[in-house]
Amino acid sequence: MKYVGIYWALFAPMIKKSIAKRHGQELAERSIRCGKEEYKRLLSHADDLGPGNPMASNAYFAYVFAGAWIGSGKEITPDEMGLVMTDVLESRLLRTVFGMTDLNRSPKKWYRDMKKYEKWFALHGKDFPVNWKVNFNESAHRDGSYYYFSRCPICEFCQREGIAELMPALCATDEVMFRLQHGRLYREHTIAGGDAICDYWVVGDRVSNPQ
Repeated sequence: MKYVGIYWALFAPMIKKSIAKRHGQELAERSIRCGKEEYKRLLSHADDLGPGNPMASNAYFAYVFAGAWIGSGKEITPDEMGLVMTDVLESRLLRTVFGMTDLNRSPKKWYRDMKKYEKWFALHGKDFPVNWKVNFNESAHRDGSYYYFSRCPICEFCQREGIAELMPALCATDEVMFRLQHGRLYREHTIAGGDAICDYWVVGDRVSNPQ
């Protein structure tokens, strides 16, 4: 993947603040000092996901945290790194950004976004085959958005790099992200957990007894 510095510039200060709060300033400074080079190294190893890929930001987000975690010497456990991820997602900036979406008002928002990705992949997938494979079952649920992935390049990459133990924490950020958009994620399977798919059923948090 091409190195894109904006993700590190945006998230590294938030990561440092969280690690300092939870584990002390010395470890926080080392995680960020060493983590930037690790982030660059990870990107140099990662498969190119293709220009204009609307899902690519998910990989950049994941690899920033993976870089900081490796930069810490893995002194932070994967579960503790998950708490750092939550701190960052719940920062004032990202609460504001995610809060601009209300899944009670736009219940099909993520279905539409995944359809856009599906269209992109139909055009570019032959050139960039290592990518998410999105699937839809429109009869599965009446409420909200439902889709599932049968391939995840982030999971494949983390396994290849020997950092698969970080994947459950990365997967758990989905629940936080949807919660900040006034939604709930109902999930039964993850590829990182050994299943064949990662499923997403996302509904507004004011929907009672979703169907």
